[in-house]
Amino acid sequence: MMAVLEWGTFVVCCAVLLLRVPDAVRGRNRTVFGILLLATLCSLLAVSGPYEAIDRALGGWNITHLILRYLVFAAVLLVGLRITKGLGATRGYRLMAGRPGRWALGVSCLAVAAIFILMDTQGSSSGLLDLRDSGGRNAVLAPFYAAAGRTYPAFVSVILMPPLLDAIRSQLPPLIRAGAVATLLGAVAVVLSVPASFAPPAWALGQHLANYSAGLGYVLGLALFWFAGLIAQPRGTTGATIRKKSE
Repeated sequence: MMAVLEWGTFVVCCAVLLLRVPDAVRGRNRTVFGILLLATLCSLLAVSGPYEAIDRALGGWNITHLILRYLVFAAVLLVGLRITKGLGATRGYRLMAGRPGRWALGVSCLAVAAIFILMDTQGSSSGLLDLRDSGGRNAVLAPFYAAAGRTYPAFVSVILMPPLLDAIRSQLPPLIRAGAVATLLGAVAVVLSVPASFAPPAWALGQHLANYSAGLGYVLGLALFWFAGLIAQPRGTTGATIRKKSE
């Protein structure tokens, strides 16, 4: 089941990324292409085989997992800024780009690094599952490390929820509303993943389902927003018009 989740998410991310290549070559919405590239790289590092091969090359201390956390932070920040700007959610954009967002990102980065340093991370383990099961301080710190890595994405997701709900209830084109639904489901999964970090090992599958649902929701949401933009262009609908309707 885990292998299906890992590879399935990676395949979806790759497919959406490849669809965006022609527009990126023409210089259109390169930010979205960058987001999808980061999401694809994150999904690759979440697959056990590639993760362990890369981490062994880096010394076998699971530094790859720390890199993965920071790549997720970067992708989530770009997604949040892009969506709030596209939907005209100026307050949400200011929260992410302004002092609250900088503090949330900085504290999350420091917390993740500090807990990682306190753990015994020797021995490549995708998702740090073997470290958590090893007992000792790892068993205590692993849930806090997971929660710290999910707190900033949850912060961004909570900010995105009101504009996404407004878009769903609006008279915007169906594809935009569908994109908002997919992204909202991903945002809800991200928020739920924070308390799920402290769930007992028996709930591990549910934790992974929440994590992968979050990633897929965001990626599919971006894809639907992009398709909506492609359809709108021949009709003369601009991004500014979409933002105005969503307010």
